[in-house]
Amino acid sequence: MTTLGKIEKPEAEQYKSRKKIYFVRNLYIPQNATDKYRETVKRYWQEVDEHLTKLEAAGKVSKIFCESIYMTGEESMKVLGAMNVQLEQIVKKKIEAGGTFLPLEDKEIFGAFIDWNNCLMLVRTASVYEKVREFFQETVKNRFQHIKSVLSDNIADGEAGLLIMREDDQKSLDIPDDMELFFITPPAYDDLLKYIRDGESKDEFWRT
Repeated sequence: MTTLGKIEKPEAEQYKSRKKIYFVRNLYIPQNATDKYRETVKRYWQEVDEHLTKLEAAGKVSKIFCESIYMTGEESMKVLGAMNVQLEQIVKKKIEAGGTFLPLEDKEIFGAFIDWNNCLMLVRTASVYEKVREFFQETVKNRFQHIKSVLSDNIADGEAGLLIMREDDQKSLDIPDDMELFFITPPAYDDLLKYIRDGESKDEFWRT
């Protein structure tokens, strides 16, 4: 597995015959977000679109996967639109160019993942927290085993998959060994991190 932030055109040729995953960090706008935060996130998605187009020198996106999506067809696009309009536009653009939007999650596993995560935020006693955490960790393991299988089963030699997930979830992701991983990290992402680190946005979070 190769992890790269950028790829130059001469470099791109060596990856064209390989399986590729273009990873995009999924950013959300909290309800209490400031105008500056909103503008930076908006610019982030614009730059993601631009960088993704450049990265496709190594292979056009043929499969598209997004966290939280376990449904298909019009229902999946409705959920995506409710999640993030700019992301929906990027996905539609890739579909129009020949890509296929596929479900990434298993409905039952993802439901359990959300439920156990919500439980962790509610418990107050240490002993109960540890018990709930065990169930949550087991569900996390099952979730990412499923995601790995989905990627492995649907991305063929020479194909590129677009994968949209949260930064925290990416840390648990186990990419198949025969796939090249490319992170799309536009300047706006670093600007957003700096904005948060500087304390201007201490009450804002990656997702609501």
